[in-house]
Amino acid sequence: MPNTIEKFGFTAVPRSLDKLIATQSTKATSTPVSVDDIDLPNTPLATCIHAYAKENLPRKTYNHSMRVYYYGKLPNRTPQLIHES
Repeated sequence: MPNTIEKFGFTAVPRSLDKLIATQSTKATSTPVSVDDIDLPNTPLATCIHAYAKENLPRKTYNHSMRVYYYGKLPNRTPQLIHES
């Protein structure tokens, strides 16, 4: 059986949060983002799918799906959190 580190490229990381934070050379700042600031796709297909989901999914499932979409859009709006050297 091959070595998993060689096969999959696993790299050890510090287990201490303080050590991990200390390795970061820049401090990231976050800015509050309103749901209203995140645009939903506005194509006919996306609009149709959104309406269908809203009408046919249980409320909790629909709300979860929307949260996942909004959280997925956030990395495109935040500063780089890890400094690349």
